Amino acid sequence: MPFCQTEYLPGVTRCADCGLKLIDHLPATQAIELDECGNCGERVTPDSDFCIHCGVLLSDGEFRCETHTASPAVAVCIICRRLLCAECLKEKHGKKFCPEHKAVEVSEDWAVVFQSVDYYEANIVRGKLESAGITVNPRNNSSIGFIADGFIESAIGRSILRYPVKVFVPLDQYLNAVEILKEELPIVE
Repeated sequence: MPFCQTEYLPGVTRCADCGLKLIDHLPATQAIELDECGNCGERVTPDSDFCIHCGVLLSDGEFRCETHTASPAVAVCIICRRLLCAECLKEKHGKKFCPEHKAVEVSEDWAVVFQSVDYYEANIVRGKLESAGITVNPRNNSSIGFIADGFIESAIGRSILRYPVKVFVPLDQYLNAVEILKEELPIVE
């Protein structure tokens, strides 16, 4: 099948799931050529104006800061994609942020949208985001029993050991995830 790419035995002519006629060979796929960001070394498309991984501007175009419109932009916030001048730019570990998002914890291309020492609360948030179509990557989600043999698995134990469950989402889904959590859980900021 061209869509599901399931292989069938010789003699079968239609897909058992959707009823579409089977094909002999899959069409050739075209590889997407990527360039390397000179700042972070990550892969970006050749027509990108900025690196989605670190926020550095890649285009030779004349861009202006969204806050200080007389100042040239030097980067883009990796969270909100706002153009930033040197005055607005906040940098952490080579990644560019606006003042509003400078405190967001980022790991690779993932941002922490929620964290809690309460395992159950963090997993409720995870479920809310997944049901809204947000990709979720929880970390520190395993039992803390491996850290302290016999220690009680609880919010208190996680708090004492500074081992909160962190709910990460892709950078480009962060703002949507925050809005979903504000609607679903008014205590989240």
